[in-house]
Amino acid sequence: MPIYVVGAGPGDPKLLTLRAVELLREADVVAYGDLVPEELVHTYAPQAEKIKIGHKKSEHDAVVERLVEKAAGWARVVVLKNGDPTLFGRGIQICKKAEARGVPCEVVPGVSAFTAAAALHKIELTDGKTLRHVALFSFPHFDEDILGNIAADTAVIFMMGERLDVVRRAIERNCKKGVEVFVCHAVSMGGSCQQVKIEKLDTFNGYKPVLIIVRRCKS
Repeated sequence: MPIYVVGAGPGDPKLLTLRAVELLREADVVAYGDLVPEELVHTYAPQAEKIKIGHKKSEHDAVVERLVEKAAGWARVVVLKNGDPTLFGRGIQICKKAEARGVPCEVVPGVSAFTAAAALHKIELTDGKTLRHVALFSFPHFDEDILGNIAADTAVIFMMGERLDVVRRAIERNCKKGVEVFVCHAVSMGGSCQQVKIEKLDTFNGYKPVLIIVRRCKS
């Protein structure tokens, strides 16, 4: 059987795609990480065996090996990745490992947290005028100098909730005076997106999951 790598969206079950729901209802095995709500899995795949995937590479790789073996043994395996599996989720890596073992793999896109945050809280990422480009960053590949090396007008920063001091210094060092900073937390699950002053950014340290949207950094 194929292995399915499926985007779970930002957490709200209503933002799942129809294809995701279809696959979950037919699944024999569902694997998912901490950012995928338990309620979502138990609602749409009550019949399936549930397997948790760790964030550490060694743990993740070990679970993927088990899942590929199950799919090779004719189990219908769904790997749920929060947001979209092609963004910081190792989704394509899972497919490559499966296909190297002769197991077909299908990737099902999902709603990413940054597009959900922008839509639900009416934050324009591009406007065709002064906001023309979007750049995406994630821990650990973000440092205090990186914003100075890009031309994007909007930057979206994932998984830096415990290093917001680094984000603040990057903005102070590289962005223009009119920069706008939004802190988004659990955007589709009762959280919020709020515009904050740069010097207040550190007060959100430790929020999980957190997303930072920086607009007009260069424009």
